[in-house]
Amino acid sequence: MRCYDSIFYYQVKKIRKGEMLSEDVFCEDMFREILSKLPVKSLMRFMCVSKYFQSLILDPHFVTMHFQNSRKNTKFLSRYLNERKIPCFVIPSPIHSLLEDSTPFYADDITHGSNLERNKYQVIGSCNGLVCLAIWKNRKGPSMFHLLNPATKKLLTCSHSSLKLAKEEIVVMLGFGYDDSRHTYKVVEIVRHMNFEYGHPFRSIVCSLNEESGWRDIQNFPANPTTVEGEGIYLNNTLNWLGMPNYNYYNYDDLDISFDEVVIASLDLETETYTKMSLPHELDGVFIGDFCFPCDQLHCNDAPFIGILGGCLSLFLRNRTTEYLSIWQMKEFGNQRSWTLLLNTSLQDLGVHHTIRLPANSRYHYYLQRILIQNQHFWSDDNNLIPLCMIENDRDIVIIQTSFQGRVKILIYNLRDKTVTSKKMIDTLSWIYPFDHVESLVSVAASSRT
Repeated sequence: MRCYDSIFYYQVKKIRKGEMLSEDVFCEDMFREILSKLPVKSLMRFMCVSKYFQSLILDPHFVTMHFQNSRKNTKFLSRYLNERKIPCFVIPSPIHSLLEDSTPFYADDITHGSNLERNKYQVIGSCNGLVCLAIWKNRKGPSMFHLLNPATKKLLTCSHSSLKLAKEEIVVMLGFGYDDSRHTYKVVEIVRHMNFEYGHPFRSIVCSLNEESGWRDIQNFPANPTTVEGEGIYLNNTLNWLGMPNYNYYNYDDLDISFDEVVIASLDLETETYTKMSLPHELDGVFIGDFCFPCDQLHCNDAPFIGILGGCLSLFLRNRTTEYLSIWQMKEFGNQRSWTLLLNTSLQDLGVHHTIRLPANSRYHYYLQRILIQNQHFWSDDNNLIPLCMIENDRDIVIIQTSFQGRVKILIYNLRDKTVTSKKMIDTLSWIYPFDHVESLVSVAASSRT
């Protein structure tokens, strides 16, 4: 990549001096092919050289070619603390920067990153190089959405004012994905009535962010997401959430629900209809109370129970009773018989501390007291283990380890040798989002046929 970059800068100097035309450097097909392998940062510089470069790089066919090449080098988005210790900046980082260096971020990246502060926005997901940010002004729901391309620094603001919620309604879950049949980016909101225990359905509302069609009601959410709130997981033109069908708020204690009562509600973004998928039958009769995160959330925003690992929809389970971490993969999406146990290892083998009780004067005492009353267990200081990706021909699993204090570590678990390598990240790294991000030239201002 650096070789290509150097060649082009040499030729660019000649073009600027008028010594040759860019069309004479290479045949055009080869020229496009080499350009399509360069990072966006280099392409943005080349666009300033001449109108020829600009028109070539902005050509929709070239944008698609570049995106297809970029998909082979996925990155991850991270949160970074600014000088005021406020979580800011959405910075794409290649996985090797996390594994090879404890200081993977550079001042230039931070300075030119997203200046949207974490307490003002929520990262919903990433598709085709675009990141969806929800802006919250109150607890009822987002007031606005942004589509951000971190590579080009371009931002599209999408007004949320056209959505009218009833006084008794609030947004409980969100999802962001790309409908490849209509070439449009969609946001889905799952809306709950305050008196949901009296039979009010959970509404599903969808909006195409790069169109002007506004918000539309679609099929109601086919389950109860009360205990499993979180962002939708995007895969194969679908958004996926956890939920519980036939769940009655008054008849069950949240922690007495077993996994055979939990389903994956999968929304097809083309047909805008749901299907329900069961979890592995080996989990039948196992109570979710042994797996809940603080505040009883089975699937909270920063600690998903479902995600994408190795290109497969996956289930991540940390059992507080047995002190084991398990990972299940749905090898064939939609085939409930294809659930496969990828990993089942003790926290001790991962080098993670066992659960401990924190003192009563702890600043987390309120949340921890609720868990103590209900289940007599606490999370340790190293409270969350979230699989991030698989590397080295799917031999190694990269796991994010976070604590209540916001410290981030990386664990690399070798499936073949059953060994663990631990890497401590710099203190100003506050979070790594557990979903893939692909660098692209995709425009946020119009539909993209990627």
